[in-house]
Amino acid sequence: MAQVNPPTNPAVPDPGQSLPAPVTSENKAKALKFFEHARKAAEQRNYDYAVKLYTDGLAFWPDAVEEGLKPLRVVATARKLEGGKPAGFLLSRKLPVAGKDTLKSLVNVLHLYGLDPGSIPHMENILQLAARASLYRIVWWIAPVLVEAYDTSGKKLAQANYAAACAAMDKAGELALQGGDDRIQMDLMHAAIAVAQIWSQYFPDSMEAQRARSHASGKLTITKGKFSKESGFVESLKDKDLQADIRDRDRMVHTEERLAELIAHARAEWEANREVTGKLITLVDLMLRTNDVKVENEAITLLDEEYATSANYAFKMKADDIRIKQINRHLRHLLEKAATPPPDSEAHRAAQQYAQRVNDAEIRIFEERRQKYPTDMKMHFNLAVRLFKAGRFDDAIPYFQRSQADGRCRHESRLYLGRCFFEKGFHEQAASTMKSALRDLDTEAGKLPLELHYWLGRSLEELKKPEEARDVYGHLIQIDYNYRDARQRLERIASG
Repeated sequence: MAQVNPPTNPAVPDPGQSLPAPVTSENKAKALKFFEHARKAAEQRNYDYAVKLYTDGLAFWPDAVEEGLKPLRVVATARKLEGGKPAGFLLSRKLPVAGKDTLKSLVNVLHLYGLDPGSIPHMENILQLAARASLYRIVWWIAPVLVEAYDTSGKKLAQANYAAACAAMDKAGELALQGGDDRIQMDLMHAAIAVAQIWSQYFPDSMEAQRARSHASGKLTITKGKFSKESGFVESLKDKDLQADIRDRDRMVHTEERLAELIAHARAEWEANREVTGKLITLVDLMLRTNDVKVENEAITLLDEEYATSANYAFKMKADDIRIKQINRHLRHLLEKAATPPPDSEAHRAAQQYAQRVNDAEIRIFEERRQKYPTDMKMHFNLAVRLFKAGRFDDAIPYFQRSQADGRCRHESRLYLGRCFFEKGFHEQAASTMKSALRDLDTEAGKLPLELHYWLGRSLEELKKPEEARDVYGHLIQIDYNYRDARQRLERIASG
C-alpha cells in the first residue's frame, strides 16, 4: 500500500502540564497539514498511518472537533470493520495515558482510541483527561459517544465509572459556561442525565446516581432559564421525554402506542445524528420488537440504504441478521407443519429442502463475514457450524481448529471438531478431542458437557473399548438419565 508523505515539519509539540494556551494560527496551520495527509492516507485505506497523522495533528490543535476528532472516529471505525486490531502490548507501552503530562496523555489515548474505537476505557480516559485539561469541546465530542457505548454495551460497570463520567461532564459544562458556550453546556448536562439514568438502571438503590441526575437536571434548568419561557418549556419537555425513552428502551414489553412513540423518537434522533452508528441500530432494535414482517422489512431497507451510503459493514451485518431471523422463523413453521399429525411426507420433504436452503444462505453470509473480519475467530466458528450442518467436514475442521483460540467458543469448537473427526471415521482423534475438552471444562452444568460425554462414549464404542464407554455413559446418565440414547447404549454394553 502506498505511503503518504507526512508534513514537512512532523515534530509534535509538548503541551506541558498547565492549562493549554490558546491555539495559535501557526499551530492550527500545522494541524491542518497533518489532517489533510491523514485524509489522503485514509482514502488509500492506510488506516494505521491515518490514525497516527490525525493524532499528531491533534497534538497541535487538541479540540479540533470537526477537523480532527470526528474524522479520526470515522477512520477508526473503518479500520475496525476491516479487521484492525487494538494496540498491542509494545505500542501501548509507548503510549502511556497515566503520566503527569495531561495533554500528552490525552493525545496518546486518542491514538489508542483510533485503534480501538469500541473501547469504553479509552472513551472514559479521553473524557477524564480532556476535563482535566479544561478542553471542554473534546468532552462535548466524546460524551454522547460514551453514553451510546454505556447504553448499548449491556455491561454493568462499577459505580465509580458512572460517577467519574458525570463529574467530568459537570466540570466541562462549567467551563463551557465560562467560555460563553451555553448550548454546549446544555448538551453536556443532557449527557450527564443520560449517564445517571443508565447508572440508576444498574444500581436502582444508589443515592449517588439520583443525586448526579438531580444535579445535572438542576444546572440544565438554570441554563435554560436564560432563554425565552416558550423555548425553555419545550426544552424541559424534551429532557423529560429523553429520560423516559432511555428508561423504556430496555423494557421488552410495551403497549403498541408506547412502542410506536419510542420508534418515532429513535427515528428522529437518528435522522438528526446519522453519523452515530448506534442511533440507527437503536431504531432498528425497537422496530424489531413489533414482530411485524412489514416493519422488519422496512428496517432491512434502512440498513441496506445506510450500508450503500456509508460502506459501514455493521449495517449489512444487522440487515443479514434480520434476514436470518426471518428465514429461520419460516423454517420453524414448516417443521411444525411437518410434525403435525397425520404424517405428511410431502410437508416433511419440503421442510428438509428449505432447511438446506437456509443453511446454504447462512454459509454465504458467514463466509462474507469471515472475509471481512479475518482475525475474529467467532466468525470462523459461525461459518464452521454451518459447514458442519452441510456435511462439509473437511471444510469445517480447519475453522474449528482456529476458533479454539477464542475463549467465547473454545469448548464448543472442540465439541464440533470431535464430531467432525467422528463423522470422518477418525475415532481416535475424536475421543482424544472430547477428553481434552472435558478436562478443560470447569462445570458439568448445561448441554455442552452432556454432548461431550455422549460423543466420547460413541467414539469409544467405535474403538471397541466397551469398558471405557460404559464408564462414560454411566457418568452421563447420573447427570441426565434420559439423555439421547445413552441409557440404552449402556444397557447393551452391560448385557454383553
